[in-house]
Amino acid sequence: MRKDDVVLLGYYGRGNFGDDILMVVTYRIIRELLPKVKISVRLARPTPYVSHLTEENIGFIPFGDRNQHRLIVHGGGGTFFDFAQHSMSRKIINTILLSAGSTTFVKCEKWIRRFVKRPRMLAERRIGIGLGVGTFTFGSPKLIEALPILADFNILWLRDQQSLSNLKHLGIHPPVILGSDIAFFYNYWCPSHLLLGKQPKGGSRPKVGVILRDWPVGSGDHFAKKIAPTLHLLSENYELTLISFDKSTDEGTLRFLRNYPAITWQPEKMMISEFANILSEQELFLTTRAHGAICGACLGRPSVILEIEPKLATINSMLPNTTRIARLDVQPEVLVNYIEEVRAISPTVIENEVLENRKICQDALNQIRSYIEL
Repeated sequence: MRKDDVVLLGYYGRGNFGDDILMVVTYRIIRELLPKVKISVRLARPTPYVSHLTEENIGFIPFGDRNQHRLIVHGGGGTFFDFAQHSMSRKIINTILLSAGSTTFVKCEKWIRRFVKRPRMLAERRIGIGLGVGTFTFGSPKLIEALPILADFNILWLRDQQSLSNLKHLGIHPPVILGSDIAFFYNYWCPSHLLLGKQPKGGSRPKVGVILRDWPVGSGDHFAKKIAPTLHLLSENYELTLISFDKSTDEGTLRFLRNYPAITWQPEKMMISEFANILSEQELFLTTRAHGAICGACLGRPSVILEIEPKLATINSMLPNTTRIARLDVQPEVLVNYIEEVRAISPTVIENEVLENRKICQDALNQIRSYIEL
């Protein structure tokens, strides 16, 4: 293998804690299996903190790269989805493009790109590790972009059964194995002294880390305004701390709820281990982010999940005894009951579920090793 021919793809370099964990885990998996190659990451722009977190001088591949590589690795996350609503003209375009079916569209798209000499970034092998496949709204341009990529995988490790169902619905059939979320490879990001640690006790007001986000995306403080009365009631009995996994997409929430103490992931200034240490100071989490629940579980903390999007129900299914899931319109008294339920969860229960997901991930990785070790 040429030393610069491994390219990692994901929602990387954008300052999102969950995706930064996925990037680091993917990098360390590949580095262990291919210790001598230079690894590059596709980024929207050069981002120094990527090398800071991986502790290696990582190469940079820009969007729009059309070179042929030996190995492309899509590492973790749910990058295949679209919740946005689209115009009638966009719906008509998609209807026409997909009129003969997804497989025919993919073949035609590939031929046209070859004819006009505008290939995608390709590789001798393309693999997916712990990916989620969501749903696409009618008329989605992201669907048109996603179908040829999904069809190009030599092997695709999906993180959950719902992703498999969604993939089948798209009419694309790459070789697939089922695993779990690669953040459960805690050994690649979680300091050993924090792994499945004891929950902090003491004090009359238990510490609850509140992991919120602007939702829908780009709506500013819309969601924060809706949940503020509930948080106010919770703050009478619990010590609430806002935790931002992504300051650029949480701006409205942080601004509107500025009277609460807040902690923000700052990858330019801290390591993942430092932020994990801060997270471990909480007794439990109230989270709208998938990796709030997953990383919390790896730290030995249960979560109450606020179901703002479908994939959060999937996270609850990965950790059915470590988490509780609540609708957005949940009444405060019901939410208090959920919080008290998870406070009573045995550390052994959390440990067993984390270790089970870790085993599922290891089994999946064992199945795809031969695709990585070129």
